Amino acid sequence: MAAWTTWLLFYGSLARAAPLEPWASQQLGRIAKGLVTRDELEIVMAQYHEDFSWSDAYKPVRTVYCKGGDQCAENTTKLPNVGREAHTFLYHIVENYDKLADWTVFTQAGKPSEGYTGQGAHDHSSNFGGHLLTGVTFEDYLVHPQRPHPQDPEALFFVTSSLHVPTLEHSLRTTFRVNEEHQVPDPGRLPTMCPAPFGETRTIDTWRPRRMLPWLPSFLSKKCGFAEHAVREALIDFWDRFVQRQRPPDGTFYFAQGARFGASRDRIRQRPKAYYE
Repeated sequence: MAAWTTWLLFYGSLARAAPLEPWASQQLGRIAKGLVTRDELEIVMAQYHEDFSWSDAYKPVRTVYCKGGDQCAENTTKLPNVGREAHTFLYHIVENYDKLADWTVFTQAGKPSEGYTGQGAHDHSSNFGGHLLTGVTFEDYLVHPQRPHPQDPEALFFVTSSLHVPTLEHSLRTTFRVNEEHQVPDPGRLPTMCPAPFGETRTIDTWRPRRMLPWLPSFLSKKCGFAEHAVREALIDFWDRFVQRQRPPDGTFYFAQGARFGASRDRIRQRPKAYYE
């Protein structure tokens, strides 16, 4: 009962133009009542010291990996503070490769909220800047397997950021709010995973003009251990070694800012365990 009440209070506080669909409400109710097991759904959280109590309604299917040392709560799995959330997600996949849930949602532990405030600038106690695209809620990731006619039934992510590797110029999706004054009309339905291409003028959901991020080469150099002048080569090498797909024709890498996504067991297992190790 307590979990059900928590879910109602949390979901009722989220702004959304469209009403909750019956199929989504039914699945969220099953989760809150503890009727969904970790075999069906698991929420994997990468935490340092963020407050993750916002997700207590989903405690039965929640796994928290903490890199905050002595600040880690007893009900979390402690990991060394290396590799950011990517290391956490890979650790979970490797350790659970043979017993992954049907559907896994990977997320940072900070409370999801609309928009993006920039690298290292997000206040996790704020109701803004938690990497949600306008029109998307955290619950959309949880109920995706039950969604009728999904764009991709095996994965859910929203491309909100891009990097043009030849110039190191960066761009954000136009419907991804960058401050609280930036108003974006609620689409009233789940947005598409990708916006319209660069330069498209017939929709508001496209890309902002590219711009340089002066701090980026230094940031990547310090985090990854290569010289600043070698950033472009390192990014291309990473793509070739780990993404293992044909390089984008125009040299632009697209990604979901904030590292929140959902994936099915079958999609994850399209690559062998050794790939993630």
